[in-house]
Amino acid sequence: MRLRLLPAALAILLLAACSSTPTATSPSASPSAAPSVTTSASPSPSPSASATATALDCPPWTDDPDSQISAIGPNRYAGACLGMTFDEATANGTKVVGDEQCPWYSTIVGDDDLGFYINAVQGSQEAGGTISLFMVKWFGNPADAASYEMPATPEGITIGSTRAAVLDAYPTASEISFDDISRGTRKQIVVPTGDNTTYNFDIVDKLVTEISWGEGLANGGPNGDICAL
Repeated sequence: MRLRLLPAALAILLLAACSSTPTATSPSASPSAAPSVTTSASPSPSPSASATATALDCPPWTDDPDSQISAIGPNRYAGACLGMTFDEATANGTKVVGDEQCPWYSTIVGDDDLGFYINAVQGSQEAGGTISLFMVKWFGNPADAASYEMPATPEGITIGSTRAAVLDAYPTASEISFDDISRGTRKQIVVPTGDNTTYNFDIVDKLVTEISWGEGLANGGPNGDICAL
């Protein structure tokens, strides 16, 4: 990804994601439900893991540009990783705190003016649950995201990447569509990264507008809103 100077507000947010409390709350949401899926290229019954899904370990996070650890990985956002509690993620270098209304849902980074959010979600609503998925949401024009140094996968895919770039980066990908119970039809490119983990890239007008990744998303999702405010 080409390096650019970040606008000050977003630079502070992206670098502070691992050390400060969220600056904004996420959009309203409600518990998810299983998607009704229509596939244009159905995922194989036993998908092969992508090249990025090597050892899904979780080294402590550092914002050192020479660390060679991408902010987004098959099992992580920065220092928060699948299977960690919010407290464990915080101890690993990324402060993750449950939202007051939805303790199982955390806004790690939030900017209402930009419409930019990074969220971590527990797999259950029980106290002390572990992280099962992450989301990066961008509610503006995805083409504008190129003005910022956005978090990306090790292959360089991020908000505003083209559909063609995603398919080129991930030969095991499948394109699907499903009827989201709160948002209507969504089109995603789904990339297997492990036995029960995937990257899910929402595609609108051939650009990535949202990224979800973690467990249980192989048929699309997450479906519906996740936190009812």
